[in-house]
Amino acid sequence: MHDVVIVGAGPAGLTAAMYCARGGKKTLVLGNIYSSQQSMGGLYENYPGFPDGIQGIELSDRMLAQAQKYGAEYQEDQVEKIVPLRDTFRLKTENWQYEARAVILAMGASHRTIGVPGEKELTTRGVSYCVHCDGALFRGKAVAIVGYGNGAARAILYLANIAEKVHLLSSRDKLVAEPVYLDRIKKLTNYTSTFGAEITEILGDQFVTSVEYKVGNTPRSLKADGVFVEMGMQPNTELATALGLEMTPGGFVKVNRLNQETSMPGIFAAGDLTGGRLQVATAVGSGASAAISALQYLG
Repeated sequence: MHDVVIVGAGPAGLTAAMYCARGGKKTLVLGNIYSSQQSMGGLYENYPGFPDGIQGIELSDRMLAQAQKYGAEYQEDQVEKIVPLRDTFRLKTENWQYEARAVILAMGASHRTIGVPGEKELTTRGVSYCVHCDGALFRGKAVAIVGYGNGAARAILYLANIAEKVHLLSSRDKLVAEPVYLDRIKKLTNYTSTFGAEITEILGDQFVTSVEYKVGNTPRSLKADGVFVEMGMQPNTELATALGLEMTPGGFVKVNRLNQETSMPGIFAAGDLTGGRLQVATAVGSGASAAISALQYLG
């Protein structure tokens, strides 16, 4: 029996763990810090306290170490089901089950997929959702980035230092990103872009060879050794919906923004799972708020 079990090991979950453990509660984190968006996000230049930036994986390691310093436990088990009991909650994983008096959901979000033929079949064989995980595999090769926004901009800048050619395929009419990214992209000599592109298929036998798309009604093809998808995020809400928690119209877990309470007493939620600004700094803030509310709930 734990006082608090936190589901998810991203910035929201690890912050909540540190607050709960420091508050004297028996705290357990279930998840994998290395699969969090923070860990896979590369260099963070806008997280306070690090003027030269910090790698996401290092930030995750530091957050976990700080939580463990105050007594938080950490297991890489993935929660498959949460069952409300009379005064507690039972969390079932593939190998074990745990009980807690309060639960903080911080499962984060996952990359959206394109949803075209060839994407699923060629995932890990040229199709990737993490430039910092797989970018080095495409040194000196041609890559396509499918997406828009800051995620696509960061991918362009990262891959431009590795790949021979970087081509952006975007369904939007322009790349909307922070000015600092746009200024850097303007200086690249191995970058091109196509806007108003609708991806229709990703081709390849053993590995990706090209991306098929159309602009308007005109079909086109782009030769590429790799395809990096940067189309935003969708929340990992499976456990929340199975619990019957109230959701927002956008598909996120609905919380009281003052205290991160969900529609079920004893269940709190934080981070990307709850929508809003999907930033590390806001995830940390909501994780702290959820933890404080859990401490008050536990008395």
